[in-house]
Parts: sequence; structure tokens; C-alpha cells
Amino acid sequence: MQVRISTSWLTVAFALAAAAPALADDTIWDPLEALNRASFSFNAALAKVIAEPVTAAYQKVVPEPVQTGVGDFFTNLREPVTAVSSGLQGDFQNAGTSVGRFAINSTVGIVGIFDVATELGWVSRPEDIGTTLCSYGFHAGPYIVVPILGPTTAREAVGALGTYYALAGLVTGDSTFNYLVTDRVAATLSTKPSGASADVTPAGAQPVAATVGDPYAEQRDAYAALRADLCKNAIPATDLKASPFGSVTRVKG
Repeated sequence: MQVRISTSWLTVAFALAAAAPALADDTIWDPLEALNRASFSFNAALAKVIAEPVTAAYQKVVPEPVQTGVGDFFTNLREPVTAVSSGLQGDFQNAGTSVGRFAINSTVGIVGIFDVATELGWVSRPEDIGTTLCSYGFHAGPYIVVPILGPTTAREAVGALGTYYALAGLVTGDSTFNYLVTDRVAATLSTKPSGASADVTPAGAQPVAATVGDPYAEQRDAYAALRADLCKNAIPATDLKASPFGSVTRVKG
């Protein structure tokens, strides 16, 4: 049942991406804007009422080394995705570095709780299935704001669903939903705001009060620009981190 459900969503996402009009990849297609704006408002309200207070309490009570360990653990789980994505793009150097990072952090780093690989100079550029599809010419497809999870596109949704389904079997015994919830909660709690340059906040939506003009349009355009830069490898590896929902986000710069 789990396989059939996941396959159906992947098929729908591919169909939506294929139906996209001829646009530059940094120009976002937003045919669902009315629904997306409703989801954006819901996410912003959820962030203000629940996510931000809980995250603030967690970061105040839980020692920072523990928070870092939680974040590093989930980041380490994404190294195989980076390795596979890089290999499919022909970037075997980055793929090899990612494999080395995963081996080091999963053993010496105690299942990824400690990022020993970075200290040893092993730094890979985070990749996801969405960047791989982009490298093969797949258009992003329609922009979608998912309740709780935040912005994505049909192309990125394909990669995210594939990532979660693959990792769910490894972590939670083939329960994609359980893995998604666990990962989302842990990643939200362990993510510290990185300032005004952050592309996506822990709750998946920029707080309305922190933006000028149209917050929805600003997040949409920033997301499109980020994904275009990721596809072109235009962002230094040190400025990137594997993010919730199987994607990549900018952590500085």
C-alpha cells in the first residue's frame, strides 16, 4: 500500500512538471496561487503560534551540543542522497566525498551525531534529486506551498517523496509518514534562525512581520532563485545544508 501511494504521488508530480509552460528555470509558474497563499498564511500563523515558541523553548532548555547533534544526525542521513544525486549528474568527485563523509560520520561520528568529517576536511556540496532532474532538463513545474512543510515545486516534490520513501525504510521500518514527521520536528527544533538571508525558516514560511511588501511573492521568488542557483552549482558548499523535506537550503551567504 505504501509503495502504491508513493508511486501515485510521484506520477502526479512528474505529470505536473511536464505540463509546465516554456519558462526560464528561475521564473516560477504559480497556477495554484490562491491555494498557495492560503497555505502560506496557515504556515505563517502556525510558525508564530506553535513552531516559534516551541523552538525557542527547546533551544533555551536543551544544551547547544545536543541541538547540534540532532541536526548533524539528520544531515548525515542525507549524505547517500547527495552521493547518488551527484553520481547521476556525473560529479563523481562530490559523490566520493559524500560517501566518505557518510562513512566517517556514521562510524567515528557515532551514527552522525558528531560531524567529524568536516573537521577532517571532508566537505561535500549537498545535492538532492530535484537538482539532478534539473540537470537533465526537467522543468520545475508548478509552485506549491505545502501546509506545514512549506514551498516546493512539482520537480522538487518528486525528489522529496523519493528521498523520504527511501530513507523511511532505513530509519522507521518503511513508514514514510513517520519518518517525515520525525525528521520535520527534529530539524525544526535544531535549526537556528540564520538572519535575514535565510531562504526558509524552520517552520517553512517567513514570518509576515519580517518582510516588506508581499511576503508570499518574496518567498516564492526567493525559492525559485535558490533552486535555479542550486541547479547551476552557483552556491558554495559551505553555504548549504541538507534541509527538511529532502531538499537543500542556504544557511548563510
